[in-house]
Amino acid sequence: MNFDDVVSLIDGLSKKKGIRYQIYLFNSKISKMESENHSISNYTDAEMNGFNLKLLNKKKMSFSYCFGLEEQKVRDTFDNTLSLLKFMESNDYADITGAGDIFGAGFEEKLGIYSLKAGEIDINKKRERLLEMEEAAYSYDKKIYKVDKPTYSESLTTKMIRNSNGLNLSSKKTFYEIFLSAAAKKDNDSASGFDFDFAHEFDKLQFKKVAMNAAKKGVDQLGARILDSGSYSILFDNLTSSELLAVLKQSFYANNVYKKKSILAGTPGKKVFSNKLNIIDDGLLPGGWATDIFDGEGVSMQRKLLCTHGVVNSFLCDTEYANRFNTKSTGNSTVISYMLPPEIGSTNFFIENGETMLIDIVGSMREGLYINELMGLHMAKPYTGEFSLGASGFYVKHGKIEFAVKGIVISGNLIQLFNNVVSIANDIRFSGGAGSPSILVKNVQVSGK
Repeated sequence: MNFDDVVSLIDGLSKKKGIRYQIYLFNSKISKMESENHSISNYTDAEMNGFNLKLLNKKKMSFSYCFGLEEQKVRDTFDNTLSLLKFMESNDYADITGAGDIFGAGFEEKLGIYSLKAGEIDINKKRERLLEMEEAAYSYDKKIYKVDKPTYSESLTTKMIRNSNGLNLSSKKTFYEIFLSAAAKKDNDSASGFDFDFAHEFDKLQFKKVAMNAAKKGVDQLGARILDSGSYSILFDNLTSSELLAVLKQSFYANNVYKKKSILAGTPGKKVFSNKLNIIDDGLLPGGWATDIFDGEGVSMQRKLLCTHGVVNSFLCDTEYANRFNTKSTGNSTVISYMLPPEIGSTNFFIENGETMLIDIVGSMREGLYINELMGLHMAKPYTGEFSLGASGFYVKHGKIEFAVKGIVISGNLIQLFNNVVSIANDIRFSGGAGSPSILVKNVQVSGK
């Protein structure tokens, strides 16, 4: 069965039972390729399709999913979802999205998330670029002794959302990604570095740049020292800043605010962060990681200015929590997996670019650290804002990088950290759906020797 056949069957079954429904259907074509020792070591090619289904009756909502689109599977999934309704608790705020205004067909191309060349790229071209990336890393410096499985992956995803309110939406998205890790050695000292790139057009991937950046990071960390403990000004590069922001963003989710699991509860209208900080969530960012036409409930994507000059403005909502807060959905219902109900999430969540060049910020530092790698981010506590992270980078004195640093721990609180931002560079970069320029932060506690 195709998408329309599945919808027609679900629509008929729902009408017979007098209940409302919303169905999310998808088809994904995925390829992945790895190289090792100058040859392709692994190649996978797969296609998946399926759907998830929500049924709503008398304020009770149930959820189920199905892998595949065969008729009997569709009928069984409907029956399973229906049988679950009697076990669900009533929720006065649960609802099915209306058939509101949405962007027209073909808007994916205007947003830069769909390639017209999807499926036309010759496999030999992918292979050559991947092997060239591996070779470029090795050729950067003789100290590079290991390039760890350079990886290329691509996907073409088509999705559709239909419901009993007349909602009828579909979109398609292409995604290309590369990753490389390189290890360097000198005498008895070793270090490693990594880099990545993503795009919605194959030809926009920067294979050589990724290889050179990863190799450079590895070589530059050779001879790294452990620094004395103390309070330092720290310049977090754009990737480590993005990683810190990815922890903070969970405090902007309305469900966490409602459940009092957010450090930003009660802060709208209040200055919480540095006045240099503007934070945005933009589901319509051209070419963005999470850019799309509509969210997991069929609400149109939007641009939200969540923090202006350090003042918190608002939070991110789906339909349920918009109802709880008596507001409108911000288009932030996220489908992490079709096997799970949609939940609140960010889209392209980022700190607005600054105006200062990175080299000028480094030049302005009397003494401090330039950090380009953080470890243990999964251990950070988004509900309290507390963090204690391993870090590496460089010691800076009188505006010049003196030596590499490793084996240190940076600790503190996210509120305090982002309140102590004193300068923002103009080099924004995204790590997944979180993006940031490099940021200079004063008075950060560092534990070393």
